[in-house]
Amino acid sequence: MPCTDVSERLTVTVDGEDRLRGYCFVKQTCGRAVGVEDLLSGYLEGRGVEDILGLTPEQCLRETGAPEGVEEFLALKHLVAVQAALAAMTGRDGGDDGFCTPLECAYEDGLTTLTVSIRVDLVTERIRSCGGCRGCGGAVRTG
Repeated sequence: MPCTDVSERLTVTVDGEDRLRGYCFVKQTCGRAVGVEDLLSGYLEGRGVEDILGLTPEQCLRETGAPEGVEEFLALKHLVAVQAALAAMTGRDGGDDGFCTPLECAYEDGLTTLTVSIRVDLVTERIRSCGGCRGCGGAVRTG
């Protein structure tokens, strides 16, 4: 039976040098992974927050080699969500549109961890079905 809460929960961890140390992207109600819970970890971990915030969807797809279709959409979904959480963490976005709502922030052993709620319907709106695909060359709107 499908759940009525389709929001997702993203947790990002950043070190004292403002480098991403990890993230986990799961469904809010059941805790199951969104695709793979850290689909872009190999691509994003160790990068600086500013570098991640500056990535374009096209650059991410090119550099990760995400195949077209579901994997391409999930890669963009993870990128948009991580960027939204990092924007909230650094005070660039107040979350007024309800897309990314901060839930909890913690600091321990030199690491800052932020957990946010991500609204699925608004993620999909930000990643238009024809945007960013390699076939048509359209642009993806991320903000």
